[in-house]
Amino acid sequence: MKTMYKLPDKLSCFAPYEPLVGEYKIRLDVNESFIQVDKKIIVEAVKNVTLNRYPDPFATGTVRAFARLFNVKPELVVAGNGSDELIGVIVAALLQKGDKLLCFKPDFTMYSFYSKLYELDIIELEKGEDMTLNVDEIVKFINENDVKCVIFSNPCNPTSLAVKKADLRRLIEGVNALVVVDEAYIDFWDERESLLSDVENYSNLIVLRTCSKSVALAGIRLGFAVANLTIIDVLKTVKSPFNVNVITQEIGKIILSDSENYHNSIAKIKAATARLYADLTNLKMFEKIFDTSTNFVFIKTKNAEKIYQFLLEKSIAVRCFGEYLRICTGTDDENKKLISELEKFKGEMYEKSGN
Repeated sequence: MKTMYKLPDKLSCFAPYEPLVGEYKIRLDVNESFIQVDKKIIVEAVKNVTLNRYPDPFATGTVRAFARLFNVKPELVVAGNGSDELIGVIVAALLQKGDKLLCFKPDFTMYSFYSKLYELDIIELEKGEDMTLNVDEIVKFINENDVKCVIFSNPCNPTSLAVKKADLRRLIEGVNALVVVDEAYIDFWDERESLLSDVENYSNLIVLRTCSKSVALAGIRLGFAVANLTIIDVLKTVKSPFNVNVITQEIGKIILSDSENYHNSIAKIKAATARLYADLTNLKMFEKIFDTSTNFVFIKTKNAEKIYQFLLEKSIAVRCFGEYLRICTGTDDENKKLISELEKFKGEMYEKSGN
């Protein structure tokens, strides 16, 4: 008798993640670093690895380099195939089917994606017009609704806004829920506002970091979770045994061991972002430009979709969210080209309005 396999019902709400594909001369849409890693480092890394052997299951050398750079204990760190993988491992291991997980809109979409996959009860709270988070209201909501986990980016992707460490401590201390803070962009804000040094003080805190932004290694997929020893031991137990490949481990170890290059790169990116922010402000063509604590600028404009399409036609990719644009900083030349095209768009709109 012929049988027919049926996919689980839970998959009916999923759509594939569809990043922009195609060749564009200027990519300012996915918040990558414009700084290229020295190819000599890649060559050296490949020389040092043995491809016929499985990688170190705990990425020991890479984790130690990360721990030295950020002044944390290596035993409190677990490495992942990008922080995306670690988000999935966290919600799968530390929560159970039907548990309530709180996240916010707009924020990084993969939080809700993995939570849906593991059949959690997802609550997405819409941010207000100012896009800020009110910690006291969040604490109240979590406690009144039996929320088991809250996860969010700080500084936020895509709003570029950040919450102070003192406020986040109030959140962590005010709830029994697991608090997962994704610090993918904190290098561009203020490292003193990081919660990395707090992880041993709390039983309910996990901090995520990535090498995809400030470390300029988006292509190798390397991220870290930092938490107290109890949580880290669980994550090490349930993650895939060889989740970070040997080449990624070696490149990550080399790059993370060079603190001078790390700090110099951040300084360059922050300076470029500041110039981009000023140039966009001087255009005087947007309803609002949000303060930025990241390597990108978040803009509100009723012409967001038109600007997005206009720039694509000029081979410049940015990100569009309804009536908002997110524009990552590029090199000075790339940013100048962007501003030039936006000036042309502004001129065309002016002519069409009959003024």
